[in-house]
Amino acid sequence: MRACLSKSDNALSSNTNVINSRFKRHHSIDDDYPVISSSSSSDEKKIHVHFHPDLVLSDHRVPLLKDNQQQITFQKSSFSSELVRIVEWFHQLDNRQKEALLRELIGSCSGSQWHLLSLLTADNWHRNCPTDCSDPLAQLPFDISFYILSLLDSISLARCSHVNKLWYYLCSHPELWRKLATQKKWSFSSAILDQQQIESHTNEQDKPQWKQIFIERYRLRSRWLNGRCKVKTFHGHIEGVSCVQFDSQTIISGCTDGTIKVWDMNTTNEIITLVGHSRSVRCLYVDGTNEVRLVSGSNDHSIKVWSISINQTWSKCACKLTLLGHTDTVRCLVVRDDICVSGSHDNSVKVWNLTNGLCLRTLVDHTDKVLCVQFNWDFIVSGSTDKTIKIWRYVDGICLRTLSAHNGSVTCLYFDQQQDLIVSGSLDYDIRFWHLSTGECCQKLDWISKEGHRGVIRTLKADSWRVVSGADDKTIKVWDIRTGVRLCTLKNHTDGVTCLSFNDYLIVSGSFDGSVKLWNFRP
Repeated sequence: MRACLSKSDNALSSNTNVINSRFKRHHSIDDDYPVISSSSSSDEKKIHVHFHPDLVLSDHRVPLLKDNQQQITFQKSSFSSELVRIVEWFHQLDNRQKEALLRELIGSCSGSQWHLLSLLTADNWHRNCPTDCSDPLAQLPFDISFYILSLLDSISLARCSHVNKLWYYLCSHPELWRKLATQKKWSFSSAILDQQQIESHTNEQDKPQWKQIFIERYRLRSRWLNGRCKVKTFHGHIEGVSCVQFDSQTIISGCTDGTIKVWDMNTTNEIITLVGHSRSVRCLYVDGTNEVRLVSGSNDHSIKVWSISINQTWSKCACKLTLLGHTDTVRCLVVRDDICVSGSHDNSVKVWNLTNGLCLRTLVDHTDKVLCVQFNWDFIVSGSTDKTIKIWRYVDGICLRTLSAHNGSVTCLYFDQQQDLIVSGSLDYDIRFWHLSTGECCQKLDWISKEGHRGVIRTLKADSWRVVSGADDKTIKVWDIRTGVRLCTLKNHTDGVTCLSFNDYLIVSGSFDGSVKLWNFRP
């Protein structure tokens, strides 16, 4: 009997011996199995099954048949021989016939037979298949695989690269990472810094390493969202710092003692001190690379234009131009090309030509001191102690709209025409968001509902995706410009934050405590 079974056993792999032993525990060859006989004709073979009259029908291994079905008789001696004949007959069928027979047999299987099948076939599912037969990306054309991967976000794409070598190769394709890195969410707000970062990750063949570019951008944004940065402190002012600006190598700060200091960003050393204003310096603007142009406004009612040159061995500065016209403190100014717009405690906003020093026009409609101003070539936006924000047409200085909602002086503001947005800070501790086109206040950030500041908002800057604000509560807060959600709070100053400036990598802030701090978010 065991010899008769050897043919069928040889058809299985060597790994099935253990499985067969499990099978025999439940179905011994000596059990009362039905005898199966066959009869053949010219075109098909039929299997006849007969019941033994003494069969106990409650046996779970034997299917229950109706009375009109054929009877099964149990003959132990003939089961093995009939089994061999069935196997030989199965070998004579072609693949299509074998598959058809298997479908019919599987349809008649019960739970115990399914269990047996799972044990017998577990190691043979892909016995003759290629190694990557179950890998969908290996079976698809490259273009389709690439398109599927291009739909993934950055985290999913990174996880897919760990599946195997093929997936790593596909997921590392530069075009996938270029698409991610150039999305608005990950692009730098400064086009200059964006291009510089790409150039710093360009290889000898002038090909940008887009994966590394994206990884750096991802880490940088993560550090902003979590407030992870390194802080440097610059000491030298003897009174409070009222204004700060910076470029790629230097930080420039103005103080209430009337001086302007230039600092080395890397070493924190003071490079040069500019003395020219007779009273407190209240506002600064800096641009240029090799020769820096600095514009400053003061309590002495004047605006000065400076030229500063700095290299490793020497530095020089000179006041090129002094603009006179305001009759009180020059509290704020902003510069574009050769045009300067300034706001003063004399309640006026003035537009200047920095080439010849002429005042082009004066805007008068505020009823109290002008504390902040911003402009582009379409609009001028100003905030005042009269608790209002005014929107002026740049070309002729006509006041188009007045925004009123703050309960205190408007101390700082930012506007973006593309986003149809004005952001303002006030003496009432609130930051408000406005629609530029309609003048409607669309959101308020306060300390109760939005974890806002608990002191006067002294300074505020923004770019395409974040707002950075400083206040008398000694903190700097970073906000999502679209949702108004607070992203992080930075604490290091020992007194109120009076001024700040920032780019995609850095925040530079000044305080009543007399210090200048550099917050570096570089990964």
